[in-house]
Amino acid sequence: MLAPVLLLQGLNVRRTTPKLAEPEGERLGQTGTNPELSVLILGDSAAAGVGVANQDQALLGQVIHYLRPQGHLKYGLFAKTGATTSTTLESLNDHIDCSHPILGQGHFDIIITSLGVNDITSSLSCGKWLQQQAQLLTLITERYTPKLILVTAVPPLGSFPALPNPLRWSLGQRAKHFNHKLQQLLLMLDQQALDQQQIDQQQIDKQSKAQTRFTLINLPLENPQQDSSMVDFMRQVMATDGFHPGPQIYTAWAKLIAEQIQLRK
Repeated sequence: MLAPVLLLQGLNVRRTTPKLAEPEGERLGQTGTNPELSVLILGDSAAAGVGVANQDQALLGQVIHYLRPQGHLKYGLFAKTGATTSTTLESLNDHIDCSHPILGQGHFDIIITSLGVNDITSSLSCGKWLQQQAQLLTLITERYTPKLILVTAVPPLGSFPALPNPLRWSLGQRAKHFNHKLQQLLLMLDQQALDQQQIDQQQIDKQSKAQTRFTLINLPLENPQQDSSMVDFMRQVMATDGFHPGPQIYTAWAKLIAEQIQLRK
C-alpha cells in the first residue's frame, strides 16, 4: 500500500531538492616532491564534495589536511554526481589503459570509496548491489594493489531532512540493510586477505606480498544535543539541500579516514 506514496514522494523530492554544483578545485596532484603515500577517492557526489564551495573544504581537501603530518601525499579524486556502483565500474573498465590521468595510475596505497546512496534510491536489489560492490573491490584491488581500501557506509538516509516520511523511514531501513550486508562482505574479504597472508608467510620459498585490507567507515554522526531530534541535528550539519554533507561532516569523515590509515601503518 505504501508503494504509490513512496513513488510520489520520491518524484517530488527529485523535483524540489536544489541541485548543488560540484566544488571547484584540483582533483589530482601531490603535496611534495617525493610523496610517501598515494590516495584515490572514488565515488558519487559526496566523494566529489557537493555541499561545500571548494575542494579544500570537501573530503579530498580534508583528507589531505589530516594526512599531511604523516608525510607528502599523492592524490586523485574520481567522483561524479549521480554515480552508482555500476557506473563507477563502467568508468574503470572504460579507462583500462594508462591514458586517464587518474584511473590510468598504476598504484594507490589507499583507496576510499563512497557509493550507495544512488543505488539505494533506485530499484536495485541489495543482492545485485553486493555483487557489484564485490566486482568493484576486486577490480581496484587487482589494478591498483592498495594496502587498504576504506569503504564508506551508506549514510543514515532515515535522518535526511530533505526526505519526507514515510519515504525517509523506508530509505533509512533500506540503508541499514545494505550496510549490514556490506559489512559482512568486507569482513569476508578481509579475512580472506589475512588467510592468504598467513599462507604466503608459511611458504619459505615464496616471496610474501602484502594483501589488501578492507575496512568499513561509518560516518561519525552522533547527535550531541539530547533535546533535539536526529533530523534536526542533521539539518544543522548538512548542506542547504538537506541531502549532502556540510563542512562539519566532511571534516569528521576525513579525520576518521586519517585515523584508520594511521592504525593500519
